[in-house]
Amino acid sequence: MPRRKSKRKPPAEAKFQVGDRVRVRHGVRDVDYPDMPIGGWAGEITEAEDGDMYIVRWSQQTMDAMHPVFKKRCEKDGLELEEYRLGEDDLELDLGGPLDIEQPKEIKIKPLDLKDQDDRIRMVFGLTSNDPLPDVDDKTLLTYSRYLAKNMAFPFDVEHFEETGPFQGQRHVITVVGLLDPDEYECDEMYGVICEGRTGKREIQIPLGEFEVDENNPRLRILADYCSWFWNYR
Repeated sequence: MPRRKSKRKPPAEAKFQVGDRVRVRHGVRDVDYPDMPIGGWAGEITEAEDGDMYIVRWSQQTMDAMHPVFKKRCEKDGLELEEYRLGEDDLELDLGGPLDIEQPKEIKIKPLDLKDQDDRIRMVFGLTSNDPLPDVDDKTLLTYSRYLAKNMAFPFDVEHFEETGPFQGQRHVITVVGLLDPDEYECDEMYGVICEGRTGKREIQIPLGEFEVDENNPRLRILADYCSWFWNYR
């Protein structure tokens, strides 16, 4: 997981030492999320870099006081939550007493982007750009199944690779004609949403997640988004 960083500054004589307890000065904001102030956050210096840059591990009290939107953003963007890299001008010694943590006055929500696959998946669940994608479970599969049934255009053709032996298989085209009603069968994490299709004269039922499709194909983009979510968030 990448370590969070602030802007580098010219080297200077070290003002703090490893093990010092410090607080962030009021007015300092997160580098990645400028609408999020971090003034008043407290922690312990675990590393000193270049004379005036420090890695601070936040106290549990600070972790508990962090704004939930900040935590969601870090989870969504894969940024480390427990530590932060700061310059000495951003810090002061922690002399004790209650924390005086600044809170955001206005949280800016970036609009969802239809060109971004994760954002399109967020739209399925009614999420904002601040929210991480949900895990695959019975409830989220039911939501996704109903979304697909409402928004997919049937029938459509898609290639399917079928294993016929060790390191062997064959590709054939399946015509997908619809989805099984999620109220009549149980969506589970093993198979996900099940579709009905035809290959030649044979009628089949097959998990949607078994198809490999390109999200750049406008007609199959909705399927590609589902497959990406199903395999990456199980």
